[in-house]
Amino acid sequence: MHIIHAIRTSRTLISVLAGCLVFLFAASATPFLAGASSNAPSHAFRPAITTNCPAPGTANAASMPALTLGSHSNLVYIVNESTPFQGTLKRYDVVTGAKVEVVKLANMSISEAQVSANGQWLMFVAQVPGQSKLQLVRMDGQFLQTLYCASPPSGVNPGAALNEVQWSVDQKLAVFVSGSSIYLLNVTNGILQTELSFSGGASIHPRTWLDNTRAYVTFQLPDGPPQSLLILDTSKGPNQSVQNLRVAFDASNSTPFCWDFDSSFDGKSLFTSQCTAKNFGSPGASPCCGPSVIADRSPTGCPGYSYVFVNQAQAFIAVRAVTATTLLFTVGNFTGDTSQNGVWKVGTDGSSPLRLTPSGELNQFTQFPWSNVSRDSTKYAVQIVSSTSSGTTYTLEYGSLSGGSPVVFASITNVLLATVGWTTM
Repeated sequence: MHIIHAIRTSRTLISVLAGCLVFLFAASATPFLAGASSNAPSHAFRPAITTNCPAPGTANAASMPALTLGSHSNLVYIVNESTPFQGTLKRYDVVTGAKVEVVKLANMSISEAQVSANGQWLMFVAQVPGQSKLQLVRMDGQFLQTLYCASPPSGVNPGAALNEVQWSVDQKLAVFVSGSSIYLLNVTNGILQTELSFSGGASIHPRTWLDNTRAYVTFQLPDGPPQSLLILDTSKGPNQSVQNLRVAFDASNSTPFCWDFDSSFDGKSLFTSQCTAKNFGSPGASPCCGPSVIADRSPTGCPGYSYVFVNQAQAFIAVRAVTATTLLFTVGNFTGDTSQNGVWKVGTDGSSPLRLTPSGELNQFTQFPWSNVSRDSTKYAVQIVSSTSSGTTYTLEYGSLSGGSPVVFASITNVLLATVGWTTM
């Protein structure tokens, strides 16, 4: 909390307003998703492709030959098996129903997987006992390569060595957490640097990119939920101070146990959701019920906001901007009326709320539109986790954004399934 107060008091009204004006000029010149459909970065020569780990503290540059995509919507997902121990990235063709293995890794599990903005590549973390690898593979299964490797401290789960990976829309930069630092990797040339370190029990978590140089990160105190949303500007260089990060949204004085956010489709708005928390302020606080609100705010923390959608009885748990005019949000009442729980859509102007499915979670790894919605903006995907005495069942399904019954395309007990994102093949 001291860090957040220091950030807040260090700013003056003049600097805030000046920052808002600068952002407005920049936003009008460079849309957030400009270039999202462009090909992968080009190079005068292609780096050597290897799955071997680079030397400690260094990284490999990516080699990314272009792939011609097809017209069928495909949903990529993870399958992590324990017997035998292996991780697989698969594609499901929603037109033909065919399932294709993109890559299968023996003695590894897969996490942090995401589809590139142009739909041609997959970035993911492959975890083996004692090591985590940041890897790339093309959507057709070719050119598997390792960009970076990290090893956790003794006795720590391998996943703690490398997680929370976020890949920029122009596909040139990736931020991730390793230990108590956020690292920035230039994918095109392999340059790696420590962007930010944290200590004292507080932690910083990359969530998504605002544009091609600025990333949204959440600030979290020990044994508590995320308190605030900050902006990490990678153009300012390495070894930045947490105290100097700009605050985009501060939930510490309202509902820190029950809020979420996403950047608008064009990066000009920050949509936030907030609900009421049960036992607010206690370690066991949890989402409860209404009232809940989705608000439209400045993406950089400038003053002012407007309500998009309000409900007196529902607990809004998550919100995602999936098209220029559509938001997805989840309702998860723990008490009171639970009959309306599930995944909903609503217009960015608050119009036409519609319940799509009675259960399900949105993508757990990334927040870009193609993480949850098909490239033609007609379909959504969710994952459902249910536990019984016989084990945990993972179910993946997709449905139409116009409504109707969703389609289950994968379901299995005690084998982890997770959605990754949409492409076309």
